[in-house]
Amino acid sequence: MAQMVVAGIVAEYNPFHNGHAYLIEATRAAGATHIVAVMSGDFIQRGGPACAPKAVRANAAVACGADLVVELPLPYAMATAERFAFGAIGVLDGLGCVGVLSFGSETGDLGLLTRAAEAVLSPCCDELTKHLLAEGVTYARARQRAVETLYGEAVAEVLSSPNNTLAVEYLRQIFLRGLRMQPFTVQRKGALHDAGQADGSFASASLLRSLLDLEPLDAIARFVPPEAMEVYRSAESDGLFPFRPHSLDTAVLSALRQMAPETLASLPDLSEGLENRLYTAARQAVSLDGLLSLVKTKRYPLSRIRRLVWNAYLGVPGNLMQLPPPYVRILSSSRRGVEILSKSGRTAQLPVSHSAVRLEEKGEAAAQMIRLCARASDLYALGLPAVQPCGGDYTHKISVK
Repeated sequence: MAQMVVAGIVAEYNPFHNGHAYLIEATRAAGATHIVAVMSGDFIQRGGPACAPKAVRANAAVACGADLVVELPLPYAMATAERFAFGAIGVLDGLGCVGVLSFGSETGDLGLLTRAAEAVLSPCCDELTKHLLAEGVTYARARQRAVETLYGEAVAEVLSSPNNTLAVEYLRQIFLRGLRMQPFTVQRKGALHDAGQADGSFASASLLRSLLDLEPLDAIARFVPPEAMEVYRSAESDGLFPFRPHSLDTAVLSALRQMAPETLASLPDLSEGLENRLYTAARQAVSLDGLLSLVKTKRYPLSRIRRLVWNAYLGVPGNLMQLPPPYVRILSSSRRGVEILSKSGRTAQLPVSHSAVRLEEKGEAAAQMIRLCARASDLYALGLPAVQPCGGDYTHKISVK
């Protein structure tokens, strides 16, 4: 029997498209026999709701070649690149059988990405970054300038692209944890991240979300594998897809208007009195976009403010993302995914289950995380085309494809 080679992929699949399928195919071609994806839940890293519930997105991924999809819990899914990678690598490592980490990047040059990861791990780089932050620039810009000063323009340029930056953070986590997980990168094919135009049959997820907001579902069919389209059409008929981007805006404003500054001060990624700025803006703004505009500054980019606002709405405590992931929750699986789970039954370092009830029993941290994710899903369900009742996380069942 051939040796099992399990590769991990970190994803949002928001929505799953041809570029995601290409990465899975390339990972298999490189020798992976089994693929597990750790995927954001109902809320995503840039801040805000996903285009479809996590179960729908997970099922689309399994229909298109992923063998097992597990959840990246909310505190890591809607966080900085550093904490996003911390949570994702922690979940994959928790299975105890992932030997390869596969990821897309703009450069496709693993050596250059590795040098960038080693650069940001340098204490000298950290000290210079802190010094540059005093000039009022964003953390990302300060760190890039520090790397350029110490390691040169070519290495620093890696940090100017979003997928490269995430790749560097994945590598950084592998180095910090001393993991034996082998990195493998595939250069992004077709449209760039957030590109406003398609490139043949490839389009960015942001363009597809824009099409979903303005056009019928079939408008994305050229850029999405047929198997995923079948899942999306079924979800659409059930009123679960697509999520309308502004359907929860009033609820978010309502929640923020009821929060005191001291409540806002406990949110993740909040510093330097930003809670007072957010408190004032929540009382002046009459739309969510207006609120974001009032809080945003040169120092605080829009993505950070978005995450802050949605974390406030969902009640994400700032301390929770500092903890390592307490479990691995299964969202969808193929028959090969069952083989991964069988192997992880002997190697897992964390509790593994699809059942929220069972995972809730695995200690205080697990219970706190499960309840937070379940509450977020309940609030997310209010914005779906067909509003859903509470409790979906506790009744969700896995159907092996």
